[in-house]
Amino acid sequence: MTATMHATEWDIVQPSASPVFEALRAFGYTPETSIADLVDNSIAAKAKNVHIAFVWNDGDAYIVIKDDGQGMSEDALVDAMRLGSQSPVVERKKGDLGRFGLGLKTASIAQAREFSVITSNETGKEAVVRRWDLDEVQETGEWRLRNSLPNQALGDIAFSETGTAIIWTKCDRLIGDPATGSHMTKAQFLRVADIVSRHLAMTFHRFLESPRRLRIHVNGSEVQPWDPFLTDNASTYSSGKEALPMHGHAIGITPYVLPHKSKLDGDEHKRAAGIHGWNAHQGFYVYREDRLLVAGSWLGVGGMKEEHSKLARIALDIPVALDHMWQVDVRKSQVRPPASIVRDLERITRATKTKAQEVYRFRGKMDAARSAQKFVFAWLQHKDRDNNISYRINRNNPVVRQALEAKTADAAQIEQLLRFVEETVPMTQIAVHLASSLESSQQPFEEDAKGLRELLQFSFDRMLTSGAAGEQVLEILAKTEPFSLHPGIVAAFKESVNL
Repeated sequence: MTATMHATEWDIVQPSASPVFEALRAFGYTPETSIADLVDNSIAAKAKNVHIAFVWNDGDAYIVIKDDGQGMSEDALVDAMRLGSQSPVVERKKGDLGRFGLGLKTASIAQAREFSVITSNETGKEAVVRRWDLDEVQETGEWRLRNSLPNQALGDIAFSETGTAIIWTKCDRLIGDPATGSHMTKAQFLRVADIVSRHLAMTFHRFLESPRRLRIHVNGSEVQPWDPFLTDNASTYSSGKEALPMHGHAIGITPYVLPHKSKLDGDEHKRAAGIHGWNAHQGFYVYREDRLLVAGSWLGVGGMKEEHSKLARIALDIPVALDHMWQVDVRKSQVRPPASIVRDLERITRATKTKAQEVYRFRGKMDAARSAQKFVFAWLQHKDRDNNISYRINRNNPVVRQALEAKTADAAQIEQLLRFVEETVPMTQIAVHLASSLESSQQPFEEDAKGLRELLQFSFDRMLTSGAAGEQVLEILAKTEPFSLHPGIVAAFKESVNL
């Protein structure tokens, strides 16, 4: 039996429309990453303003993302609505933040079963419209691209000159399905708007900060940039920018160590923590054409995120031409460094983490580590032969030493008390607390200035009896925990004793 011969050597196999769309909905976009992807298009279109409106519409909610960019012709619009409108291997123009030619479609259908684009590329010219409705695609099995707007959004769009607006309707993924009882409330819907605003403040902060800056408004409120590196704060440390060559391009890396909490006021500290908190936002901040892709990741080269390295943040700029080498994903939210640069990244990470740990450990008082007087901790780490770690009270801490050496004290009894404290430190409970509420942790005597001053007076008086000069005693105590954590109280005490 012979095989049936075909007239040609191949078959043309068209993808089924509805399954393709449904599969593309599962890319893992959140509302904020979806909208950020659409803002990319506005930037590429040289928009100066982007207005985002979350419209509740009595529960039939929809979202509008509108810009004053260059707009598109009708042919360009139809092409933009096509899946995979541009190959990722095609070289992008400078300022083009796209990658796979999927962003407009995947970002939109991730949140809504229907989305429309209306655009005008010439002042006075009638805008053109195209709309994908996944329900219609599912019913017909055809790639039907409509040329009309949905009814509920007709009154929201008008262009004074040129621009583009994207409208999400049938927002099932965003607001839920009333039939299942999972429908959002208006308050929850508006909270999403707030999350989106904060995400855009971070993702596009370089655009929002630039002299010819982009302006983004969410529900009428202008988005203010969030600088992850606190570059305007005099206490932020940076070793400067380093350029790493790669295939004829340069990878720019700028390490930063942020100020300790003691150097920031309450509002500054809360804002600097970022959307996900201090620990989550340590690591590399990867930029591509000034657009932030990754906000805090050690990229597999810096180990785990740890409490004592939370002040370390590193800006990393990659050129568009090297997208494929860094494996930038469709959502532009994940990258993977090429093997050729890993050692350099590890080196920079180690140096930055070490500096961050120093700032964290010394509570922002770097001068203590560099002064002639050695910094004296209250606790010391102890490691036994099996590398088990525990903590011991530092017997050389002046406060402890004075107690042990006091003529009227029972040194043996005090030593037993110290051992009791050391052996009963609740390490497990402390670890659980740090993991769940890092920012609520207090430094010693944070809310007991009177108690600290009394301890300072006591220690000062006892050390004076040994014959040391007052200035020398206070210099030692100023570099000793817990007094080193409160330089203001030490300074006030110094004035009170006329030193």
